[in-house]
Amino acid sequence: MMHAAVSQYVFSGNPSWSNMLVSGLSTIFTQHQFHQVTHLETLWDLKDNDLVIYDKASLGNPASQLISPLERGGKWLIVNSDPLNDESAVGFIALGFSGLIVRDYTLEMLPRAIRALLADQLWFSREAMSSSLKQLVNVGGHCGHSVNVLGAQYQLSAKEQQVFHYLLQGKSNKEIALGMNISLSTVKNHVSNILQKTHKQSRHQLTTLLLDGPGEKRQALSVPA
Repeated sequence: MMHAAVSQYVFSGNPSWSNMLVSGLSTIFTQHQFHQVTHLETLWDLKDNDLVIYDKASLGNPASQLISPLERGGKWLIVNSDPLNDESAVGFIALGFSGLIVRDYTLEMLPRAIRALLADQLWFSREAMSSSLKQLVNVGGHCGHSVNVLGAQYQLSAKEQQVFHYLLQGKSNKEIALGMNISLSTVKNHVSNILQKTHKQSRHQLTTLLLDGPGEKRQALSVPA
């Protein structure tokens, strides 16, 4: 039985790093096809066994660019990442990313992570995958799912995501302080940070983020004259 060819797309804004990575991986995965990508627009309609290696160090947070692997296809692996709290990792899972490797372990763990993804496994911390599973089974999981996605998109801290969830439920600052066992001033600081990161003027505008949704839309390409 013949297996479909596997294409690996190294998506990076650092050409020297990309060259080095392709040279190394091509000696390990000798049957795979490798492509170096610098433009996001080329990564649409990917096959199930296509794999995108996303260099977070040179390209920035993929969630802030509303990149949705669920809509683009393929398996997407974030590499060269800063350490994330589990809530942010859950947000990437919700968006459809298949794995994440922090910067210090990227080169060491990448071959193992690629094999795991090609075997239809995820490559996140056990804690992040456990939290993601709990979101699916909990009542009101859709709201939790959305908060995790938005948390990843706007780079909210773990505490900020908790406060955000309370705000969406219409809780007052005092109720949030009691629920999280923190001071009222700390709640106000978290709310201020959330508004600043999401570019909203008031807490009442935060619900519009859920209505907007995290889905990515294909953009028409402009042709230079």
